[in-house]
Amino acid sequence: MAEGDLDQLAYWKYHQLAAAEIQTLATDSKWFASLTASVHGELDSISQTLTSRIRTLANCYATPLPELEMEVTNLPAKVKEHLKKVVVPA
Repeated sequence: MAEGDLDQLAYWKYHQLAAAEIQTLATDSKWFASLTASVHGELDSISQTLTSRIRTLANCYATPLPELEMEVTNLPAKVKEHLKKVVVPA
């Protein structure tokens, strides 16, 4: 069967379909797969963004506050030790 004959048969078949059948064909066959893929792609993108933000926050808050406070109190002594090594007595 030639392509033109097939197109003609499809054209006449569309005239026999009810409005609900046409709507089902249009939404299910044409747009549903595309919309589903778009929604899944958007959800994946949002999920990756949230995962990245959570990892960033986890890295920022990985060290507990008491440990940070202890490090801050020890820093002046470390600086003095480094300065003693750098400064040569005259």
